[in-house]
Amino acid sequence: MNTIQYNYSILFFSKITTLLFILLACFATPISAQDLGLSMMTNLHQTNTLNPATMTDRKFIFSFPGVTGSVGSSDLTYNKLTTTNEAGETIIKANDLVASLRPQNTIWSNTSLEIFHLSFGSNRWQISMGHAIKMNNNVTIPKTLAQLVLQGNEQFLGETVNIAPQFNMTSYSEWSIATAINYGRLTLGLRAKLLGGLSNFSSGNAVANIHTNDQSIYELTLASDYTIRSAGLIEITGLEDENEEIELTTGEIDLFNALFGENKGFAFDLGATFKVSDKLTVTGSIIDLGKITWSKNANTYTSKGDYEYKGLDVLDLLKDEDTNLSQIADTLTDIFKFNKKQDNYSTGLTVRSYWTANYQLSEKFTVGGLIHTRHHQGTFDPTFAVNGAINMGRWWTLGAIVSQGKSTGFSVGVNTALRLGPVQLFFATDNLPGLIKPLDHGYAHGRVGMNLAFGKREA
Repeated sequence: MNTIQYNYSILFFSKITTLLFILLACFATPISAQDLGLSMMTNLHQTNTLNPATMTDRKFIFSFPGVTGSVGSSDLTYNKLTTTNEAGETIIKANDLVASLRPQNTIWSNTSLEIFHLSFGSNRWQISMGHAIKMNNNVTIPKTLAQLVLQGNEQFLGETVNIAPQFNMTSYSEWSIATAINYGRLTLGLRAKLLGGLSNFSSGNAVANIHTNDQSIYELTLASDYTIRSAGLIEITGLEDENEEIELTTGEIDLFNALFGENKGFAFDLGATFKVSDKLTVTGSIIDLGKITWSKNANTYTSKGDYEYKGLDVLDLLKDEDTNLSQIADTLTDIFKFNKKQDNYSTGLTVRSYWTANYQLSEKFTVGGLIHTRHHQGTFDPTFAVNGAINMGRWWTLGAIVSQGKSTGFSVGVNTALRLGPVQLFFATDNLPGLIKPLDHGYAHGRVGMNLAFGKREA
């Protein structure tokens, strides 16, 4: 088998990372934040963004700009996959990296900037409205792609493997209006959302098969049915022209575009809460049922067909420190030829659901359980959690949550809300260790914000 020394320098690791991106772009030629702790903070107005049927104990609430951010990967952490050599250089442990991979490996990041949120109502009804700018990124890389890049293709002699990554990188503006109506023990909620797409870079069909001749690693048969799409502020050049270098550029955003976007979409949320008894409350919600249609600067690049190629050995290219990555990209685009078409297309949002049960043990202590799911591009990602909270009167709440998720693993989070007169400050994280030491953990999450709340709602 072809081998390669695993004492990569930072520069060389950067080269591999860049090559992976080029492979992703050529062959193609994001999970939103879970907010588990927030969903259990029943005294916080932001819970309504996860379940439109949630009604707080105040008649009027105005939320100042707040931010939520999360980043995660499938069991991959920086410190587990890198080390320091005798020269003091940070190096990647390639064998450990390949061994730690799943058949499909997702890297994701999500950010939500909530510009404002307004809510008002009585003890029987509530109206909410707000605006936010959201960025959701997901990249799923098959293990076979990493094996090919880091270990060569001799291990695949006589085999056919699919090395096609899948990805969806989307940013959009969201205007929303919601209503909740109480019927005694039951409360129903509905939220409508007008979406304005800012940018999209995503894959469609995801087939890029490579068959290595059982006699020679240099003789490859390739079959592709792969689609990459770009729209809005993102534009790709050179993908369909073998005489040009591949470039990914982003345009400038103005205030009007940031507020409303130029690519229209629509989504809605459904929610319900039911008070089983004075102590037990159960809730359920499904959010982000919708899509965005991309029409501004929308292009689709398609590679479909069978090819035969002789003379390409990825390892030989990588071992040459003088290798020009644009030359590698040109070689790959020669193999996977792409056709460009200007055409509108649509992408769906990541659909999430929250199912909770809260039980009030006493006036100060509450416990609960949660099932959270995410659905996107045919994937199903469940998370299970339990939580506990202490209510220090009406002015301070402190909670903790323990969860186990398919993509996030085992996590321990904390959350707190402090009320000083009409001012309410809050902080929540679903994985406190990941927030403190992100290089040691594959998942980090945090949310912070402030509300102004007036008028006590009748019980």
